[in-house]
Parts: sequence; C-alpha cells; structure tokens
Amino acid sequence: MNRNFPFPILARRNPVSVTGTCLALCIAAMLSLTGCRTAASIGLPVSANTNALLPHATHLRERVGHRSDIATELAKVALPPSRVEAGDVLVIEPNDFNSPIRIQSDQTVQQDGTIELGDYGRFMVMGMTTDEIQQLVQTRVASRETEKSQNRIALASHRNSGSAPAEEVVDYGISVRLVNKEDAQFYVMGEVNAPGSYPLIGADTVLDALIAAGGLSDRANEHKIILTRPRLDGQPRQVLPVCFKQVVQLGDVSTNYQLQPGDRIYVPSITLWEDVKQSVAFGSDKSCPHCRSYER
Repeated sequence: MNRNFPFPILARRNPVSVTGTCLALCIAAMLSLTGCRTAASIGLPVSANTNALLPHATHLRERVGHRSDIATELAKVALPPSRVEAGDVLVIEPNDFNSPIRIQSDQTVQQDGTIELGDYGRFMVMGMTTDEIQQLVQTRVASRETEKSQNRIALASHRNSGSAPAEEVVDYGISVRLVNKEDAQFYVMGEVNAPGSYPLIGADTVLDALIAAGGLSDRANEHKIILTRPRLDGQPRQVLPVCFKQVVQLGDVSTNYQLQPGDRIYVPSITLWEDVKQSVAFGSDKSCPHCRSYER
C-alpha cells in the first residue's frame, strides 16, 4: 500500500473507479451547498433508476408538446357517455308511476354482461350506453305488453260473443340510469407516495390525481412526468408531458389535463446525472422542451 496516498481505500482501486468516486463526492458536496432536496435527499449514491421511462415514451413526450385539443383545468369538457361494464348498477323504472310494468328496478350487470328483467327476458348490455339500453328495454317491454294486451282483448272478445272491449292506452316508457360505475378509474404509478388506482369523480385533473396519490416521493423526477391515454390497437400512442413545476408554481394549466377513465399518470425516478443537471441552474426551467419560455 502506498503510505503517501491520503486515501488508502481509494488507492487500491483503478483510476476509473477513483475518478467516479471523487466525482460522486464532489457532487454530494455541491448538492449540499445548493440546499436542494434531490439526490434522494442528498443520500448518495442514488440507486438504480427503478421507475425508468421507456425510450419510446420519452420520444413521444418530447415530440408531442402541449396540445391545444386536450381538455385542461380551465377548459374542461363533458366526458363521453359511459359504457356499461360487468359490476355496474343500473336503475330501470317505468316513466309512469301507475304503469302496469313490474320489474326489479336495481339491476347489477352480471359477469356475462347481461341483466335479467323477469318476464321481459335477459338483455346483453355490456358496452352499451344508458340511452342504448333504454331504447332496447323499452322496445322489448312495449312489444311484450302489446302482445299480452292483444291476448286479453281476444279472450274478452271470445267470452263476450265477438264484441271486443276498447283497448286501453298505456305508456310503456322506460328510464334507465347508471348509479354505480365500477370501471371509472385512473391510475397513478411510479414515484408517488401512494401509487394505485383511484375513482374518477367529476372532472379530475392530473394535479388532483397526484394529490390523491399522496404527492411525489423524494426520488421523483418531477420534470419528466407523463400522462398516457389508452388507445385501441393501430391508433397512435398518446403520451403527454406534465410540466409539474409550471402547474403548481406558475399556474400554467396547459399540461394540467382533465382526466378520462383509464388514464395512467407515471412519475419516473430521477437518475444521479439528471439530479445534478436539475440541481444546478443552467439558465432554463429544466423541464420538457416546451416549458422553457417563462424567463420574461
């Protein structure tokens, strides 16, 4: 061992290892002087990038930018009609309180996608909207009630020697409401304190979702958060950048998107090199390329 070398442990390592270790020590000192919270709260070394962005996701995020056709916090829109799934609960009732129609009003959609309306039969409703279900049930009920009415008239006519009684006018109108939607959820994953699935209530936004998930963890890379919206096979992938600091500090809502059922919010881990770059001011807001225009 070289006794003149002040760090005997480092002396046994190769030059590359020594250089890397010294660099890490310098980085640690620099971060502590700047008072930043990154580098896993100065707990060097930062471990492997557990929640890493896929290269294709990174490419899509940077290419897409801030789309003006996506609903955001200050430009919310009505969501498309919900389509019924197994486990959803429907309320099916006649419009007229005095209607002769008798059905069990609360209907849970079964695992095979059907509901059972007794004398009116079984209906496949999975994937349908409430308006479509209402039209289907109303047509079936009216047909069945008309058939029963005609049978009653024919029987009464036979008993009365051919004199048919006047046919009663009945309202067969049906209303259908969705009262419990099982699959209206969004997902928050990666470096948040409470990852998981959450119910979509009202017009939630990305910021609402991150708050519901307990906020960002100490290892979060707040500059590379993405919102991924599921797409059918063959359709272009939709990966949107979320500029977290601009949303919470500047009130810029251009990336505080309104959520839709099935949306995924992903918060990647921060790497040591990203930590260093983002902890030292390089004259920009250090977010996605589309968020660097606030220095006015």
